[in-house]
Amino acid sequence: MFFQKNRLSLTYLAGDPFEDADLDRAMLQQAESCIVLTNKNSKNSAEEDYRNILTALSLKKFVYTMNKSSKEESRFNIKLCIQLIKPESKTLYFKSLNLSPGQD
Repeated sequence: MFFQKNRLSLTYLAGDPFEDADLDRAMLQQAESCIVLTNKNSKNSAEEDYRNILTALSLKKFVYTMNKSSKEESRFNIKLCIQLIKPESKTLYFKSLNLSPGQD
């Protein structure tokens, strides 16, 4: 409903966020936001959350690096929605960015 109301489009891509070809295919440096989904059936929920946090940090760095020559400061950052299994993992994500929840 949100996407229809705001005339936004969502593209689902399966791939490896650490592969340049997949990041190029996703055109991440031009995206307004990115959603990182988790495997809820993982046998090790903490490990899955850590992987998603590292993925999110990597995606943020990729977008910043690709757009740092741009004069648009808004292009330096990307909005991320990260699906995490354990509630305490949210705190770990914000600590990794030196932020408190709600600042990102």
